Amino acid sequence: MLKIIRLIVPALCLFALFAGNASAKEKAKAKTDGFDFAKTRSFIQEMETRPDFPVGMVLANDYVYSLHALGVKINTGRQSAIIACIKNLQLKNGGFAADKSSKNASILYTDVALDTLGLLNAANAVDAARVKAFAASLKNPDGGFGFSQESKKSGLATTYYAVHVLKAIGGLDLVDKARTAEYVKSFEKKEGGFGSVKGVGTADARNTYMAAYVLNAIGQLTDTARQNAVKFLATTPYGGSMSKTMPDLDEQLYALRALKELKESGKIDRKFAMAFLKKVYIPANGGFGPIVGYGATPDSTTTALRIMAELGRLKTPSKTER
Repeated sequence: MLKIIRLIVPALCLFALFAGNASAKEKAKAKTDGFDFAKTRSFIQEMETRPDFPVGMVLANDYVYSLHALGVKINTGRQSAIIACIKNLQLKNGGFAADKSSKNASILYTDVALDTLGLLNAANAVDAARVKAFAASLKNPDGGFGFSQESKKSGLATTYYAVHVLKAIGGLDLVDKARTAEYVKSFEKKEGGFGSVKGVGTADARNTYMAAYVLNAIGQLTDTARQNAVKFLATTPYGGSMSKTMPDLDEQLYALRALKELKESGKIDRKFAMAFLKKVYIPANGGFGPIVGYGATPDSTTTALRIMAELGRLKTPSKTER
């Protein structure tokens, strides 16, 4: 009898061990929604093999954001290389260029630079006063901001990037709030959202988010504008509509951000968002494409990870406010 007990006890222990491991695997699979993040990590880290790593502003941001979202610590040497690269891309006028071959700074890449440095807890690596001076040089009488000193015409997107940058460095005093609000509101469409051009054209999630952000940042978002924007977003696939519009990864991210900016996170169609991510996921390499049927790129993969962070499925990387 004692022999039988001795045989049974180890067997039960092994069963419990394997059952426990199986349960842990099932929990891990459920947590990642079927995505193989080990492959995603490897896909992003392929950038490290480039002799000119980190190459330029956008890829550096993709790399840093993605690894932070995946909970991967970037080693000190690579962090230093990225910070040095960004510092070298700050031109004499205070703005940042896209890469070392670019001769002109823009408000877009200045925004990306500050975002990346914030993720690396290195916001103080650049002179904020010079950044503010650059943003000031793009300010126009109509209340908007231009893209660069070579292309100073105002646009909704460029005004958004400027306000983003100025908020990050504590420089919103530079903004003429009333005039900027009037300029941004001129992009509002009859359907309630905002578009990329005044008057003609249709609204989209990207520009609706940008307008909501700017108006919020300068304290000029009215209840009417907020309600109209929320109403528009409900007509898009991302807000639960049965719209036949082809979903797009970037637009999905902006729709999620817009609803959060408008304090209507409860209206996010999370089920649709995750289902769409699975459609653009590439199991072979762990990356994500921009739309269904396209291959994976570092940029679209980073966008997918941003969406999962917005949905609470991944860690939201900590950074300085921007």
